[in-house]
Amino acid sequence: MNVRPLRVLANAVDDPAPPRAAAAAPELLDLLSTPLAIVDAQRRVAWTNAVLAETWCERRLAGSRIEDLAIGDDALPALVQRVLVQRERIVARRLLLEFRREHPRRFDVALAPVAWQGEVAALLEFHALSEHDQDLGEGVVQAPEPAAQQMARALAHEIKNPLAGLHGAAQLLERELPNKALREYTTVIRAEADRIRRLVDRLLQKPDVAHAGQAFNVHEVLERVRTLIEAEAAGRAGVVRDYDPSLPDIDGHPDRLTQALLNLARNALQSGARTVRLRTRAERRARIGEHVCKLALRIDVCDDGPGVPEALRESLFLPFVTGRDEGTGLGLPVALAIAREHGGTLAFVSRPGSTTFSLLIPVQP
Repeated sequence: MNVRPLRVLANAVDDPAPPRAAAAAPELLDLLSTPLAIVDAQRRVAWTNAVLAETWCERRLAGSRIEDLAIGDDALPALVQRVLVQRERIVARRLLLEFRREHPRRFDVALAPVAWQGEVAALLEFHALSEHDQDLGEGVVQAPEPAAQQMARALAHEIKNPLAGLHGAAQLLERELPNKALREYTTVIRAEADRIRRLVDRLLQKPDVAHAGQAFNVHEVLERVRTLIEAEAAGRAGVVRDYDPSLPDIDGHPDRLTQALLNLARNALQSGARTVRLRTRAERRARIGEHVCKLALRIDVCDDGPGVPEALRESLFLPFVTGRDEGTGLGLPVALAIAREHGGTLAFVSRPGSTTFSLLIPVQP
């Protein structure tokens, strides 16, 4: 980490009142491309440079308590206090901070004492970790175990017969319904039965006979997920769309991706969330595992539920791990497997009131 900007004023704290250094601080630091903030003796943000305010924030930070920015623990407030009292210079790694609401990110943060308006303050320099890859530390991501795959294939075999009956019953019901709006629901039932049948057929196949992918628009997949989740919620929760319309088509399996995103959104709904947000963004130079691709598509499923329990975070992606009595513990392992089928990965960041599961899929290698 380059901490040179912090040294512009750090030596000034030896002088109890260095007016020139204090007066020059905003002008000098506003010229830097590194996000910076000054925290006063009351541990409130007294100043931010233009890069932090305009690029990383969507709310006004000035006057905010440093405790309001730190997520999950009290590490940053404690470090700021050490700088203010002991005048230490500290570099902290992988702190989870929330500059944008419902979008926490991990930063490496360098802290140093500075003189500010006649008193000692703390100058903070923020270095964001790479998008998405920064969040993998929240859960130990493992591939589904072979036993789970065998069980899934056995279950798939038993599902095919009732699916045929479901499809046929929906088709007969559609002919009897006089209302066009109601017939649209039977169309959804038949389409979902067909999709599940295709998924079942895929589970019954050997891994080396997977169908070739196709080009499709991810927002069509998300709209189907939204329709299904809104129907399941029955007014108990709302689904918010936050799409980037400029995203290109991707190659893959729309049915499989629908299943992965449906699993994530359904988990959010079943956790007691009142709002589920479906968000898409483009990520340039995204890191997926050990590889960096030129362009990737990120799909976020965000919710305002209670968050992932601490006891489950390290094993969340393992089969049969669930925090609900009625849960199977297969939704997340299946979603992870589908992400990997598309060359991508799955990760999450969670705290009470704000959880985001992010699926990253490469578009350009």
